[in-house]
Amino acid sequence: PTIVRGLSYYTGLVFEAADRQGELRAICGGGRYDTLLSAFGWKDDLPACGFGFGDAVILELLQAKNLLPTDKDISATQADVVVFAFKAAAAA
Repeated sequence: PTIVRGLSYYTGLVFEAADRQGELRAICGGGRYDTLLSAFGWKDDLPACGFGFGDAVILELLQAKNLLPTDKDISATQADVVVFAFKAAAAA
């Protein structure tokens, strides 16, 4: 099989994940991008790999598997705090 990802920053392997039945479009996709950070001002290239996914496909999959949380489930698990860790000095 062949995968073509439409983003020019990939520098190597690209991938997509699909549901086992093949009924939905790609659940997520990503790949390797060794020069992406320097393109956005980082002083050196840094080998990296990442992925992204769309909420619409995840929603369809959860609904099809009857795994979508109910309002009761959601209200019992709401987050009070979200923390993002990063080192701002590293980008300088």
